[in-house]
Amino acid sequence: MRTKQAVAAAAALLALMGASSCADDAGSSGGQSGPVPAAKNGGQAGGGSDGDGTAGASGGAEAQLAKVAGTDELIRLISNVTTCTSASTKPKDTTFSDVDAASEDAAADMAKTNAEWGIKERVTCDGRDASANGHELLVVSDMARFEAAFKARQAAKLAAGEGDTRTRWFIGQNFAARIFATDSDEREMLSLGTLGLNCAPHYAAPPQSTTQPALVKGCILTNYVDA
Repeated sequence: MRTKQAVAAAAALLALMGASSCADDAGSSGGQSGPVPAAKNGGQAGGGSDGDGTAGASGGAEAQLAKVAGTDELIRLISNVTTCTSASTKPKDTTFSDVDAASEDAAADMAKTNAEWGIKERVTCDGRDASANGHELLVVSDMARFEAAFKARQAAKLAAGEGDTRTRWFIGQNFAARIFATDSDEREMLSLGTLGLNCAPHYAAPPQSTTQPALVKGCILTNYVDA
């Protein structure tokens, strides 16, 4: 049964994302500033620092988001908003098309890809429909590196006429998650202390939403879930 304990996150509730020291380096998104969502259940809000899996996130809006101790805690966190069963950390199960190169050697190249993306650990688990794609869950050691790699991948796909500009990844201080679930489940991800990451060129969330610069120029964090 999914637990619903509240995490004490007064600092995150009061902190404004506009305090990010990276604001001068980020692209304008056209949205408004807003408070960071409070983390609930399993995630720890605020207080990130280099050396604890939050390298690169200590000075930006990401520093106010939730963080996890590892894949077990990440699974528990995600389980608050959607089904997450049959978890696996095996390379053959955790090669993800929007992270890894499309090749038969993707699993063999995982260590290299992890270094390029700043990924520390990977895990996947099944959602409500076991026949659908599994949730993609990453513990990230360097969020700036992850954002830069994601930005490059998103730009390449768009240039090739593939992919889209929708916000699909939700990030905390030291984790990134893409879930395959209902629209309401995706919106509930914000209650976990995460925000959506989008690096699509010229992306602008609707006026009623809030956006803030991410660590990497041209990327934004948003509370708009265009599911």
